[in-house]
Amino acid sequence: MADLRPVTCCFSGYRIEKMPFRNEDCPAARELFAALDAAVAEAAADGCTRFLSGMSTGFDLWAAEAVLRARAALPVQLLCAVPFDGQADRFPLEWKRRFNRCLLAADKVYALSRSYHAGCFAARNRFMVDASSRLICYYDGRSGGTAQTVHMAEQSRLKIVNLADGQLSLL
Repeated sequence: MADLRPVTCCFSGYRIEKMPFRNEDCPAARELFAALDAAVAEAAADGCTRFLSGMSTGFDLWAAEAVLRARAALPVQLLCAVPFDGQADRFPLEWKRRFNRCLLAADKVYALSRSYHAGCFAARNRFMVDASSRLICYYDGRSGGTAQTVHMAEQSRLKIVNLADGQLSLL
């Protein structure tokens, strides 16, 4: 079986409530979406054809949507790593809709657990890092799942592209 890590990129970033903006129609959000589009295109130019999203609200779903936009012009695949069945059950309605649109458009969905359990998000993060050679993230140093994923990626020697380093304007 072929090792697909060299052509696989994963994403990690904050849920919407931890992002520096709440409104997606602000300069900082538009800058982040443009940076995501550029990072996906750059990864594709470097040979990445498979993109893994953890499918949480905020950065994960924005990244999945960026892959779907890129798919119109590039030979890329969206892979969804769902930590447990029912992940989106408690999402606000608009995020549920986005989650479902991405799942339906995905080239592959990995359902990692039948139900929620302590550690299921960490297991999802480990799955994504172990399957990838590159991480595109939004990480500003705060503790949590994104920090955990970035540290796993560093230990596994993934190429890390941190979009928080761009210092998005918060206007």
